[in-house]
Amino acid sequence: MAREAGFRCLLVESDAQNWVLRLNNVVNRFDHAGLIEDNIRDEMERVFVHARRSLSCQPSEIFFTGFKGVDTNITLSGVAEIGKNGVLRLTNETSRLMGHAFYTSPFQFKNSSNGKAFSFSTSFAFVVVPEYPKLGGHGLAFAISTSKDLKALPSQYLGLLNASDSGNFTNHLLAVEFDTVQDFEFEDINDNHVGIDINSLKSNASAPAAYYSDDFSKQDLNLKGGYAIQVWIDYDSVQNLLNVTLSPTSKKARLPILSFPIDLSPIFKEHMYVGFSSSTGLLASSHYILGWSFKMNGQARALDLSSLPSLPASPKEKHMGLTIGVSVSSVFLAIIVISLAIFYTVVGTLGYLAPELPRTGKATASSDVYAFGALLLEVACGRRPIEPKALPEEMVLVDLVWERFREGKVLDVVDPRLNGQYNESEMVMVLKLGLMCSNNVSIARPTMRQVIMFLDGECQLPESLRTLHGAACADVEKDIIDAFDDFGEFELL
Repeated sequence: MAREAGFRCLLVESDAQNWVLRLNNVVNRFDHAGLIEDNIRDEMERVFVHARRSLSCQPSEIFFTGFKGVDTNITLSGVAEIGKNGVLRLTNETSRLMGHAFYTSPFQFKNSSNGKAFSFSTSFAFVVVPEYPKLGGHGLAFAISTSKDLKALPSQYLGLLNASDSGNFTNHLLAVEFDTVQDFEFEDINDNHVGIDINSLKSNASAPAAYYSDDFSKQDLNLKGGYAIQVWIDYDSVQNLLNVTLSPTSKKARLPILSFPIDLSPIFKEHMYVGFSSSTGLLASSHYILGWSFKMNGQARALDLSSLPSLPASPKEKHMGLTIGVSVSSVFLAIIVISLAIFYTVVGTLGYLAPELPRTGKATASSDVYAFGALLLEVACGRRPIEPKALPEEMVLVDLVWERFREGKVLDVVDPRLNGQYNESEMVMVLKLGLMCSNNVSIARPTMRQVIMFLDGECQLPESLRTLHGAACADVEKDIIDAFDDFGEFELL
């Protein structure tokens, strides 16, 4: 059950509110003695009402051991929701969406007289459950922002910023990201890292997800491992130092994984909102917050993982079947991972553009699948989707692969640098899947969910692709539906 026992007014811990009450009592005694004129009494009453309201509207501490019954104190947007068991779910397993959850009232982050940022401390526990193990998307972030209504994008933008405002000093945004996809656009160090972001998605400081054990040895953490990870974020306004600490238990590690010197006074405005943002990309993950503690000018109250709500029961876990890098013959898994790693850099580049994009001008999940198909073929064949110096009949890669497939010689297009060291059936699968994703007819392309099902062996690719390249929509749709009859999961885009 949610608790807010730690909620207090900004100045309650000092004597400010007590002095207001005492002064109010003194004035009342003078008033009862007839020593205060009516107009003066009315004016003083207005002053006291304003003072009490000012003291009561500014929180300094919040404490949630779950979020059940706190809808009025947490503002949700996007796909964020609070489950019946009190778990805050920021995103679900739907592609290209985002979710936000902010505390409803703003906090005072700066001294109004000298503009100096206050110290603050927060701790929370999160769990990331990817739709498919090892393939997360996209991540979550703790955010301090001037607004609860972020004008942002999903995918690599984590629901924090968009393409036009990333990097603007007017954003007044501080975020600590927990990123599960490597985005070269923002110079990410890997697909499992923690980053401190100031007004931009290009992190000012970042480190692979890890924690320090009692003997000060660094232990790796898997952000998308499906288990609870507790985070501590502490800002010291005297030392101008921001620390981020992680642990798989309720015990705070002795050393932070990130320590970044920064004066947040120029970044913050006087009043800011605190909360969480998350997004999904081409692939999706469920991002959960189990509990949350926050405090201004002091240490946030400790959370006990054992007292926090557990995740709801999940459907049967999907497995990729093979692990990354187990052998050269596991080429299809290597290709899928490599393609996902560079996908967000090339979308919108010539050769990766779906044919309907110039006409509609609108990117969709289906156009993303087209770009992904181009990547599959590029990695498998070792050449660009468009090769201007090639022979005319070999200039467009998808046309070349399609022609070789019709001739029964599809393996002729495989990257010669592999020296034949691959599993032929798996390579054929990748090439056929690349052709399906690169279909000129958008409705004929599979969804990413279906792509993973093919690679996972849950669904067999059709033996023949005679109608899949440049065919009529009705014929293509029938072929795809037939391929998915056994699973009942055809999804029109």
